Amino acid sequence: MARSATARKLEKYRSMRDFSRTPEPRGSTSRRSTGNSFVIQKHAARRLHYDFRLEHEGVLLSWAVPKGPSLSPTERRLAVRTEDHPLDYGDFEGTIAEGEYGAGSVAVWDRGTWEPEEDPHAMLAKGRLTFTLHGEKLHGRWHLVRTKPQGKQESWLLFKGRDAEADEEIDIVEEQPNSVLSGRTIEQIGKKSSRVWHGKHRSATPTVAEKRTAKILERATARDVHAMVAKLPLGYELTNLDKVLYPEQGITKGELIAYLAVVAEWMLPHVARRPLTLVRCPDGHHKHCFFQKALLAGSPPPVLPLPLEESDGKDVTYMQIDDLPGLVALAQLGSLEIHTWGSHTDKIERPDLIVFDLDPDVGLGWERVALAAFELRGRLNDLGLESWVKTTGGKGLHVVVPIERRLDWDEVKDFSRIVVEHMEHDDPARYTTNMAKRARKGRVFLDYLRNGRGATFIAPYSPRARPHAPVAVPISWEELAHGIDPLTLTTTTVPKRLGALDEDPWHDLLTTKQAITAAMRRKAA
Repeated sequence: MARSATARKLEKYRSMRDFSRTPEPRGSTSRRSTGNSFVIQKHAARRLHYDFRLEHEGVLLSWAVPKGPSLSPTERRLAVRTEDHPLDYGDFEGTIAEGEYGAGSVAVWDRGTWEPEEDPHAMLAKGRLTFTLHGEKLHGRWHLVRTKPQGKQESWLLFKGRDAEADEEIDIVEEQPNSVLSGRTIEQIGKKSSRVWHGKHRSATPTVAEKRTAKILERATARDVHAMVAKLPLGYELTNLDKVLYPEQGITKGELIAYLAVVAEWMLPHVARRPLTLVRCPDGHHKHCFFQKALLAGSPPPVLPLPLEESDGKDVTYMQIDDLPGLVALAQLGSLEIHTWGSHTDKIERPDLIVFDLDPDVGLGWERVALAAFELRGRLNDLGLESWVKTTGGKGLHVVVPIERRLDWDEVKDFSRIVVEHMEHDDPARYTTNMAKRARKGRVFLDYLRNGRGATFIAPYSPRARPHAPVAVPISWEELAHGIDPLTLTTTTVPKRLGALDEDPWHDLLTTKQAITAAMRRKAA
């Protein structure tokens, strides 16, 4: 293939790295093309995953497989398409430095050659690749099937063909964990790497915001947080800062307030000037908790009144906040969860956010939820809508779509219902829109009901009233593709995460201009 064509394929890969500072291969002829090589790299990044790469027309087509390959033909493994990589990358084994793009250790878990059953161009266009692997660990017939044609990022399924190399008993990634290049484990590679790569994912010099976050975090993680929170410009008194709200970790009200102070600049754009509903647990999540939507007498002044008429005609004074004092006031009230409407208070009847809640049945793996999110993203993309994703502080995910304020609640709810009902219709064994518990068995519940007037959803960066103080956290689609453990996102770990991020995973959500058009509604119907 012409060099210029290869260069075009590698534009995204190269844009993420500064080759004046790194020995990472730009994409040269240092590795001679065989035309049909493959490599699987075990990558201990934020979460362990496997990068599956097939050589095609001068580059390595790449998929991130969170759980790695399985020899069982019945085991479908999520495989998310990522950027093409240069052929040189197939020889890399080492450690990507902390703070850089893809930070973590990398091992060459398997390599060899692949034989496509048909023309690769045709199979890629169809979204179904069938091929034979001749590797050191993997052999025989394999399939990569795209779940649905998509836009910017594609989700596929990787699974073994039914042949003599298939095995329902052996867990190949557990039984053969070591590198085929060096024989080392991923842990050994991490302890002593012969090569360290650096990219331009983020500056080596902390920003002012990062330094401020680190300083607040340092104080917030200490038990004596009284002095810090006392300096917050609130205009009201904080009380009972020693009260333990999460006994598993001993997290006090003072530490919860410190957490909210750290995340306020990330959280407020998604919470301010929206109607709120709270889950209040004045004595901790393990004691009595209750929902509150009406403003009660005695609330701190920054919790502002919002008179609303409910669908039954009843007048209720809801709550809203504008700023950090308002956010902290919610914690002063013993609120462990903050839920919002999908509209702002200046145009209550015109929602500007669609939220799909993906709630898996008990026992379903995280990969099934991630696959559902990518499938939904693809369908929205087909309709012309960009979407974002966040963890919920539990076992589910929220797929979030910002929209211009043109339609009313019923129109938005009806649109969201149609989208997920099509998804259910196409794969009823995996998905349901029926909220009954019996209908969810073995399925992911696609909840569109969050988009009705008065319905709420957990706010970004809100803690949950659950053991260990989990948090609902905006993440990138790339993080979801490479594997992220939602249980590790807590009031203790999230501030550190924010200090290490180069940019907000939702940095362009609030500025994206898109609307549900008549053409979209016709296409979705």
